[in-house]
Amino acid sequence: MGDRLIFQLGTNNWQRDGEFAPGSGILHEAHHRAYNEIDGVRAYSMYPSRVQRTRPGEDDVRVFALEHDIPICESVSPVSSYRWHAMSPEEVDAYRARLVAEVTAFVDDVEAGTGGEFGLFIAHHAFMNTVVLRDVNRARVAAGRSRVPVVCFAHGTELKMYVHEQRGEDPAEFPWRFLPFVQQEKIFEWADPDHGVDVVAAISSEQIEAFSAIFPEFPRERMVLSHNGYNQQVFHPSPETYADREQVLAGFSTQPPPGVERGPEPVAPAGGFDAVVAFVGKFADWKRLDALLTAAASYERGDRRVLTVIAGSGPVEQQVAMHELVATLGLERTYLVGPRQQSELATLFACADVGVFPSYREPFGLVFLECMACGTPVIGADSGGPRDFVVDAVGTLVPETDDRAVLAESLAAAVTTALDEDWKQGKGPEAARYAHDGFSVVKQVSDLLAEVDRLTAG
Repeated sequence: MGDRLIFQLGTNNWQRDGEFAPGSGILHEAHHRAYNEIDGVRAYSMYPSRVQRTRPGEDDVRVFALEHDIPICESVSPVSSYRWHAMSPEEVDAYRARLVAEVTAFVDDVEAGTGGEFGLFIAHHAFMNTVVLRDVNRARVAAGRSRVPVVCFAHGTELKMYVHEQRGEDPAEFPWRFLPFVQQEKIFEWADPDHGVDVVAAISSEQIEAFSAIFPEFPRERMVLSHNGYNQQVFHPSPETYADREQVLAGFSTQPPPGVERGPEPVAPAGGFDAVVAFVGKFADWKRLDALLTAAASYERGDRRVLTVIAGSGPVEQQVAMHELVATLGLERTYLVGPRQQSELATLFACADVGVFPSYREPFGLVFLECMACGTPVIGADSGGPRDFVVDAVGTLVPETDDRAVLAESLAAAVTTALDEDWKQGKGPEAARYAHDGFSVVKQVSDLLAEVDRLTAG
């Protein structure tokens, strides 16, 4: 019996060739590598990119080459501002048709080359990729070949898009378009013999609830909770980095927004510092970076010299707004260092005394785990995915609120407590152990395959 063949279709680019990736692209790449670490499994993947192209000799990965930015479901992405809602129906149809053709060609090439058949398709995001893999399956069945079971790995941004459409509060930005499209395609109508998806996986309990609210026709018993895993080869404790962090952080510098003429400013100030707070994330309103910056204005006034290092990016207007807020608040030890590669983020987390990620209803919160894996405790808001795994032993979640000023006060108090009680030494080792034992990517995908096999048996 040959290896089990798995095909994954991603929505976002991987972080390669100098191109930064959003969380779902990083997760897809991590899953691809983890599947290939499992005995008897061979994984193949395709993802879109405007920058990257298929590498010669890399037989397990193909790039869906674009001449425009990757289409996104929301208004903000670290790598694109090209929205599905901005595409004409003809452009959407052309995208779908070309992707079906390229996926089919890749799948056919692999099956011909290995002499086997794919046993599982995985569509990342509950949107276009599910439709594409259903179309591929339709053609297979019409040609007398076997239908391949399909898993939809829901990520969250597409669910937010559907909710925006349902609410109808901003019809110019989110017209009633793609939720009815998926409904008309009957992708999640299990009772329909031509349904597209057999199992739905989600990264948090809240995402399962959100998916069920949007697609109540899909059986709840066929939904799987698949807590995110992190890359253990990149994110791990590094006491030597923490011990030498003044010199290490000197290698980072502020990155002004595009069009702003200002030289880089070193992160490690000449006068030294006592503690480091780290934030990593895209500059989107729901990430609530502004609340952390407001909190920094409070804890910077104390006797302790605290650095706040912000890694991430977003649309130019958001970058400008955050830099302007730093100036308006008079922050003197807060540094926006721009987007960074995974290895640099691991270095930043290792240098930090605490990671702060105050997102509103974060779909999962992989950045929490990556920070914890480096031996650094975390602070977040009591909503979304982090509620599933942030326990007292590794950090805290402050009360959720719509009031940014109140949130900022809670964050400032939590940071002060973390530094006063030296959570880095008291909670950091347990955070690293907790992440390592329960949230590796290989464990995640192994558990997911076991659940998929249980649900698709017979």
